[in-house]
Amino acid sequence: MARDVTREEVQAWLEDYYRSRPDLGFGKAILAMILEPAKLFEPQKSRPPKKSLVLLAIWLLGMLGVFVYFNLW
Repeated sequence: MARDVTREEVQAWLEDYYRSRPDLGFGKAILAMILEPAKLFEPQKSRPPKKSLVLLAIWLLGMLGVFVYFNLW
C-alpha cells in the first residue's frame, strides 16, 4: 500500500531537485532570450546582448523620438 505524501515533503523534494539543477529556472530562460549563448570554453566571460535585441531597442527609441518630436513640440 502506498503511503500518503504531504505537501511539505513534495515541496522539499522539488526544491532539492531544482537546487541540484542550476541550468533550470525562469531567470536563466530570460537571460537566454536576451543574451548570446555562453562560450563553451569561457563560461565566466560576460555575454553580450543579442543583435536583434539591440536593433529592436534602437528602433523603439527612434519611434519614441519621432513621437515626441511630432506630438510634443
